[in-house]
Amino acid sequence: MSRLFDPENKFWNFIGKIADVTCMSFLWVGTSLPLVTMGAATTAFYSYTMHQVRDTEGGILSGYFKAFRHNFKKATLLWLLEVAGLAFFAADLVGVWNLFLFLGGLPAILVGALVLCLAFLFLGCTFYIWPLLAVFEFPLKKLLTNSFVMAVGNLPVTLTLALVWALAGVGCFYLSGVFFVWVGLAIFASSYFVDMVFKKYTGELAEEEAAWKQKKEERRQRRKLQKNKML
Repeated sequence: MSRLFDPENKFWNFIGKIADVTCMSFLWVGTSLPLVTMGAATTAFYSYTMHQVRDTEGGILSGYFKAFRHNFKKATLLWLLEVAGLAFFAADLVGVWNLFLFLGGLPAILVGALVLCLAFLFLGCTFYIWPLLAVFEFPLKKLLTNSFVMAVGNLPVTLTLALVWALAGVGCFYLSGVFFVWVGLAIFASSYFVDMVFKKYTGELAEEEAAWKQKKEERRQRRKLQKNKML
């Protein structure tokens, strides 16, 4: 019986993580309110949950805001691209629906199936790109490439992540007043599955990150030398 109430018990440790994630959801919605900062807020949230999944938690607030500031530019650009992509596919689906209503038949069904497949691939990439940005340091092109490779190369996990977010969507629909809690729980749950995928590519991702950091440092040194020559 004493084990049941032991604070080090895995069950209570997990419940504590759920409670922390719920509290972090309030911080996420607060830092997302300008909307344009939602990408940076989501990246910071993933940075926190990935540390939780790996049991390497640091300072909650300091770690969150450090990740928010560090990834702000890339996250904001990715967020704008994601919004544009969602708007594009939403418009396509409306167009396909109208095509089906007016013309019907096999062509409309085939076009609709193609749009749905492409939309799923797009969403699949978004499941991985935010955790990638939170954990690794890559240029935008590499983030997009790696997220696509992971989404396509791990379809069972990608489908599971789609289910997680679909359930969160249902929760948001029925309890919209606490939608941010559902989002936080979805980010937390998906972090477990994403971490499983990351472990498959650990060596490759580490090498790519090291190469990118080296190139970045070389460019910085060249700029420094050029600046010194000008002086």
